[in-house]
Amino acid sequence: MKFEFLGTADTGGIPLHQCHCAICEAARVEGVSNRSTSAYLELDDGSVILFDAGYDLLCETFNTTKIRAVFLTHFHADHCLGLLRLRKSVDSITCYIPSDEHGFGDLFLHKDSIDYLVLEPFSSIEIEGVKIVAVPLFHSKPTHGYVIFTCKGVVAYLTDCESIPEQSLAYLKAQNIDYLFIDAAYTPWFESKKHLNWESAGAYIDEVSPKKGYLIHASCKTLLPLHVKKIRLKYPYIEKGFAIEV
Repeated sequence: MKFEFLGTADTGGIPLHQCHCAICEAARVEGVSNRSTSAYLELDDGSVILFDAGYDLLCETFNTTKIRAVFLTHFHADHCLGLLRLRKSVDSITCYIPSDEHGFGDLFLHKDSIDYLVLEPFSSIEIEGVKIVAVPLFHSKPTHGYVIFTCKGVVAYLTDCESIPEQSLAYLKAQNIDYLFIDAAYTPWFESKKHLNWESAGAYIDEVSPKKGYLIHASCKTLLPLHVKKIRLKYPYIEKGFAIEV
């Protein structure tokens, strides 16, 4: 099975509109467009499970692909905008969500083909031999991270968060996680009550101790000082298209 990122950036994406920093200019020259953080798991039969739905081109990318389910971390625009078009699918699609009575826009008012099911903290869903567990995170909206268990490995997808609750951290540490992907939206000198930075995210990776750890949800403003100051981090930021076999 393949776990691949459709995007690993923040809301604005890279290149950011009208930004001419070195990061954005390099992306334009290379023809690279890294958009909102989201990923998918491709199953052995070619169908997929989506993790978040903020990617602009979901309907085009998976136009003739069976979507088994969507696991939404939270109802911020950059993680659920793709549902506005995906809800017009001919197929019925189950979207697992944290408890959030407000949702986003008119998604709950006009559900169309999307069936929203609330996942309680630490509850699990099994799809084609894959177990997915909802792990609560602290963010500005009710948010879940997801731990994905396949026959070959364990993946933790943890975006967006400003911290990890004690019970969730204990759960993560008790698993033998192979790959951990975690929100590191900011630099250490930018204070935020919504997101981690590369130091605080790195500290969580150290504590959970997966086989491999990676940073996600960056903006060009986060990546620019790494480029200018030639800072090498213990755990790297990844880009759109990063994939692993699990």
